[in-house]
Amino acid sequence: MKLIYFAARGRVEVARLMMELRGVPYEYEIAPLESWMHPETKDRFLRCTPFGQLPVLQDGQLTLCQSQAINRYLARKLELYGDTLEESARIDEVTETAIDVLLDVGALFWNPRFHEVRADHRAATGKKLERLEDYFLRTRADAEHWIQPGRYTLADVTMAYTIETIMPLHTGLVKEFPELLRATTAFFTADRVREYARGDRRPRTWTIPLASFGGKPEETQQWTD
Repeated sequence: MKLIYFAARGRVEVARLMMELRGVPYEYEIAPLESWMHPETKDRFLRCTPFGQLPVLQDGQLTLCQSQAINRYLARKLELYGDTLEESARIDEVTETAIDVLLDVGALFWNPRFHEVRADHRAATGKKLERLEDYFLRTRADAEHWIQPGRYTLADVTMAYTIETIMPLHTGLVKEFPELLRATTAFFTADRVREYARGDRRPRTWTIPLASFGGKPEETQQWTD
């Protein structure tokens, strides 16, 4: 399998985390930003994605775009979905909730008024995390897993990535929600994920340097032992 994306975590990272979790070999092709911004070099990428967007997954004869379509395909292929219709529906619910928060954070990263609205965003995010932790406590499978006891699913991967993304943006905020922090930390210390999250293959930034935030390593969570 091959993933094509920029030299950043962004919209492709959930897919990478799932493959790393499962120990699945894959190729990661970086689309250089300078190539992406010029029509004559961008054309190759446009031929494999109908709306000119990345990431793209290539798996044999299948070429798939749209990050959530890629994530659900991989979750099914790698057995990170539910065993029943009800479990799969709950996985979708948690995943969609995480994506809502993640996209909101990503929009802030690109907001030209970032420094003006950051404090208000922190307060709003704190309220979201409060509701999220309450939901987790009521519905979780165990202290470290959202849906199935002792087993990670797409929901766990997406939620852990979302919580991780918030950590450097609103320093100290996630620590106010210890159950969410514990589940997130447990995921990023899981076998294979631990090595990837602390290694050189993982992009050091959440997005590209043109953004107001998240385009520098110090603005992106880095896990250490």
